[in-house]
Amino acid sequence: MKTLRYVCAIAIIVVTTLSILTSCSGKDDKNQNKIPPKKVCTHGDSLALAARFSGDFEHFLAVTDSLAEAGELSPIRADGYRGVAYFQMGQMDKCIETFRRVVETENPPAEDFWEYVHAGTNLVIMLTTDRDYDNAMRTALLLIEKLENVDSPDCAGELQTLYLCLGDTQMMLERHKDAAQSYNEVYKWVLQTPNDSTNRPLAASIETLENIAVSHLNHHMDEAGVWVDRMDSLVTLYEQQPKVIEKEVKALRALVTLHRAQVLQMRGQEAEAARYYAEYTKSDYAQRLDGRIDGCEYLMSARRYAEAADIYTNLDQFIREWGYDYDLETIGHNLLPKFRANYLSGRKDSALRVAMQIAEVYDSALVRQKRNESAELATIYDTQGKERKILEQRAENRLMTAISIAVTCLALLILAFAVYIFYQWRNSKKKNRVLVDQINETLEYKKKYRELKQKTQTSPLPLPEMEGSVNSQDEITNDKHVEEVTTSLPLREGQRGVSSVIISDMTELTDEQLFLCLRDLIENEQLFLKSDFGRQTLIEHTGLSKERIGAAFAQGSNSVSLPAYVRELRLDYAARLMNDQPDIAVELVSQASGFANADTFTRNFRAKFGMTPTTYKQTLNCDK
Repeated sequence: MKTLRYVCAIAIIVVTTLSILTSCSGKDDKNQNKIPPKKVCTHGDSLALAARFSGDFEHFLAVTDSLAEAGELSPIRADGYRGVAYFQMGQMDKCIETFRRVVETENPPAEDFWEYVHAGTNLVIMLTTDRDYDNAMRTALLLIEKLENVDSPDCAGELQTLYLCLGDTQMMLERHKDAAQSYNEVYKWVLQTPNDSTNRPLAASIETLENIAVSHLNHHMDEAGVWVDRMDSLVTLYEQQPKVIEKEVKALRALVTLHRAQVLQMRGQEAEAARYYAEYTKSDYAQRLDGRIDGCEYLMSARRYAEAADIYTNLDQFIREWGYDYDLETIGHNLLPKFRANYLSGRKDSALRVAMQIAEVYDSALVRQKRNESAELATIYDTQGKERKILEQRAENRLMTAISIAVTCLALLILAFAVYIFYQWRNSKKKNRVLVDQINETLEYKKKYRELKQKTQTSPLPLPEMEGSVNSQDEITNDKHVEEVTTSLPLREGQRGVSSVIISDMTELTDEQLFLCLRDLIENEQLFLKSDFGRQTLIEHTGLSKERIGAAFAQGSNSVSLPAYVRELRLDYAARLMNDQPDIAVELVSQASGFANADTFTRNFRAKFGMTPTTYKQTLNCDK
């Protein structure tokens, strides 16, 4: 019966061989955005494979390192070849570490996807062999998830191997229902695996089904018969293929016969089982040493202990030829059955010698096992240390990336704010320019109106009869009446040439006429420029009462108060002054316009014109 190590070696060789065949037959259809349908063989792969087939695996490892250093092999491809080299040299801990490094690669490049999968499949096989079932299942499920969405005929071969390992681990953990589902997935992918001219894919599928049958036999499960029948069907198909390897076909047919005998023996059909075993012993495979050892399990279950003991006399030779060590696995799978066969057949002396051999190799096997576990533990610690460093570096990279993103976002916000401020400033300048133009147009209009009115006042007009009623001349309008009154006003002390009428003359004016008279007095004499100008100033100039002046402004000017009217005159004067003298200071403008202080001037200017005096001056200066 094949040992688990033998099954592991066969599986890795099959996976590697299929990988080599697909790589050497593929064309350079590399696509970085899409996984290629099969492995793409590069120049570096050709050199590495040539070294691999030389049989010198230390040379193979050195060539792989050189090609990786020269950039001819990607890190994933190089580690895949290193893992195979370490396996062939018996350095299982380094083999596992190397394959694990490949699987830990995040987002492998599309051109290295198949090398990534091959290395991961080999890692699952190694972990299953080492009974590291938890990591084996985790890795197998990871690879299955990656493969199920890939449209390639090569997926079938990889998936059947991965589901096989997954089912084996579940079987060892006594999770038989889960194992049955995984094995059914294996059979589904076996049926979808395309064969080629070498017939290697078909032969590998038969070996896969045989492993499942053996697993059921080891657990004494009746479902083993179903898998033997499926294996038998594939062997029949293999026999019909052209260019088959005759020796391999006969060996596979012999194994079908042997496993059928084991199934029948397990079901209690001993006579039928003995007939199949007898047929098996006639095969060429049964004449080989490994074939005879494989038949011992049937002999032990059939209680044919003497025959098994005779065959087990060659066990040491078998172990040497296959390169096995006397480890705990070899002791459990081979030496203990040999001891039971000799003991139960009555060969006490032989049984004693086997027991002494077991006692002799057990200590060394246990020490070797502990060393291997220590080496594996050291490798795990080393790997964990590297993983911690990688995680720290990733955390630092994430932090730097976050900082870079934050700085970039901040810079973009600042830029956006600057652009916003610029557009606001430009729009504000446009609005200010329009507003200044409107202000200047209004001032110009008022200026022309005042000039026109002065020309009208200087034209010859008939004087009214002072003793008569002002309204005795119907053809004279109110404005003309006011003009006549204001031109006939006698001078008072301190006045600059404006006459004053007799109190009885001004009292006879209507409120509207009196307002016009007072307006001309304030504007022509620029009384509004005095900071202390008020109603008292008009009383002193006209002799009118405070109530009469208030009524003139309230009734004759559309309810405009004297302070509001004076403020309007001062602001218009200030605007004209800044137009005429662009470099004049705001404080001087405030004083010259009659305002008590610059703050009051600025507040009133903004309320009237919608901008400060400073902004008004800057807009004027920009245009000039």
